[in-house]
Amino acid sequence: MMQKQRGFTMIELLVSATVIILLTAIGLVSFSQAAISSRNAKRKADLETMRQALILYRQDYGYYAGTTTLDFATLVSTLYTNEYLSEANLLDPKNSAPYTYQAICSTVSGSTCTKVTLRAVLEPDAEVYDIIAL
Repeated sequence: MMQKQRGFTMIELLVSATVIILLTAIGLVSFSQAAISSRNAKRKADLETMRQALILYRQDYGYYAGTTTLDFATLVSTLYTNEYLSEANLLDPKNSAPYTYQAICSTVSGSTCTKVTLRAVLEPDAEVYDIIAL
């Protein structure tokens, strides 16, 4: 009497490996998209915080900046120094480098800026995101 050997066939092993590989690939793609969405949400939230701080600054001083040319880092520093922001540096969530975002003076009254557009470039397709402080 011959005993039947127990084990998996080559086909069963290949099918199992293929299913595992497909599930892993789907999981990695989903994780990557979730990470991008999370970083973009952080950028948008930081710009909204900047906008709110700028509005408070304007209520106290009557303008956003005493000049018509704006630098984002200088604007953050000014808002932090005057205690409108709680952090001295806003860091990019992707690489912890200072933001390379823009602050654009879009309306000028005399020699002061009365309307500011804050601009960010979002991942993955370099979409421009603007938020306006009136």
